[in-house]
Amino acid sequence: MDDKRNEGRKQWSQLHPEVPATVSMKRRMVSHDYQGRAIYMITMCVEGRLPRLGILQGPDDSHPLPWVSLSPLGERVKAEWLGIPRYYPQIRMLALTIMPDHIHGILFVTEPLPVHFGKVINGFKIGCNRAARELGLSVPLWEQGYTDGVLQGKGQLDRWISYLNDNPRRLWVKRNHQDFFAVSHHLTIAGSTVSAMGNHRLLQHPSIIQVYCSRRMSKEEIAREGDRLLAHGAVLVSPAISPGERTIIDRAIEAGVPVILICNNGFDAISKPGGKLFDACASGKVLLVSPFEHHNDYYPLTAECCRQMNALARAIATRQ
Repeated sequence: MDDKRNEGRKQWSQLHPEVPATVSMKRRMVSHDYQGRAIYMITMCVEGRLPRLGILQGPDDSHPLPWVSLSPLGERVKAEWLGIPRYYPQIRMLALTIMPDHIHGILFVTEPLPVHFGKVINGFKIGCNRAARELGLSVPLWEQGYTDGVLQGKGQLDRWISYLNDNPRRLWVKRNHQDFFAVSHHLTIAGSTVSAMGNHRLLQHPSIIQVYCSRRMSKEEIAREGDRLLAHGAVLVSPAISPGERTIIDRAIEAGVPVILICNNGFDAISKPGGKLFDACASGKVLLVSPFEHHNDYYPLTAECCRQMNALARAIATRQ
């Protein structure tokens, strides 16, 4: 099972390289040694997603980018996180972003821990609850569990840090473009029941073309096909499964060409696109569509899954 999960994670990352490769689940990786050396990205959400840790501030003269002004509780949470190495000197803190209702932290276990990593995080949460009580606030502060991502690939750490640093801006953009980031469930598109996020008006564009590239196509053939499609003035629709399709969709997003992207996972209430897709979504250039229910695990990309996504892309393009 763990081999299948890892293979599914690899395939998902190949399909969506713009999304930080975090493990979006609260269960742990079965084969991972949680006492050994590793770099983790940890995400924890405030109970009820209440904005107890701070207030998002818009850009101003002294802050060219949006930022979060921490509440007294947020300051105490920051101190608790940065204080972890006092109890576990094997841990080095690499990055921390505190948002109004959640935190992201990256830490490096430089040598084997005397306890399971989960006990480190549990100790941090206990310290935060103690701080909340001292401030006269209700506990528990955090939702049960936490989400961990274990660093596995080259360049992943830089993507994680960029993702953390960009969180306040992303929240500001999302709040100012709520229509394009609202998740719609149980929609009927081209005869299929789907969930979607983004600019629904792209479905009414007079010209929608499916991007389909054989894996046998050369780089030169893919480049020529991309030139042809991008010059057409149409909305491009694709699950971006093959390398050629991903190349063309990436070019389209870079060029501001509108895209309907078929995804192999649905969306929950807090889903949002990552990387370049986020800004393209905010500008109304992207619609994300999935015929699948949302899940918190990575599954292998099966032939049937590919067939279903390609069929949906074809139906959208042909208005069937």
